[in-house]
Amino acid sequence: MTNIMRLWLSSLGLGLLFVAAANAGPIDVRHHGYEHGFRDGFEYGRDLRARGGALDFNTDAYREADHGYQAVFGAREEFQTGYREGYRIGVDDGFKGVTTRLEQAFSEDRYASERPDQRGNYLDVAADVAYRDGLSAGLKDYRDHRAFLAAEHDAWKDADHGYDRAFGSKDEYRRAYRTAFEAGYRDGYSGR
Repeated sequence: MTNIMRLWLSSLGLGLLFVAAANAGPIDVRHHGYEHGFRDGFEYGRDLRARGGALDFNTDAYREADHGYQAVFGAREEFQTGYREGYRIGVDDGFKGVTTRLEQAFSEDRYASERPDQRGNYLDVAADVAYRDGLSAGLKDYRDHRAFLAAEHDAWKDADHGYDRAFGSKDEYRRAYRTAFEAGYRDGYSGR
């Protein structure tokens, strides 16, 4: 990956997410916290802007930094560190009116039909894991000049990466996984 591509992706708010996806590494609890913090911060920053409030990220959510945390993710302290980093950036972007790929990819509305009234649960894990998997697969297919075929990937077919029996219904997890995988695949394939 060229430095220009990294700079371009970082400017879209995908720096940490893209590096993890491009390296196809395991989900790091800190990055998971970052994504949750970014979403929460972005929403708060956007609301502050709409109300004409002053930019301030030092909120209860920032101090507690555990919204969406589950023990299965790993160390709470690592999640909180990532959450606070993401929250600060999210508040700033939301307040400035920035629309990033990360915000678009993980907005509450995007998966609302897949997880009604289940905010912060295991379907978030499916969406987070699958988007990364799809992003990586889409980017690789694009680079290798392959056809646009998300459903041909084993990860899409299995749809269980990141699943734990403690989560409950594997069928629900798979549905959420496939939806998010396809979204990530589209973004990776199109270079967004």
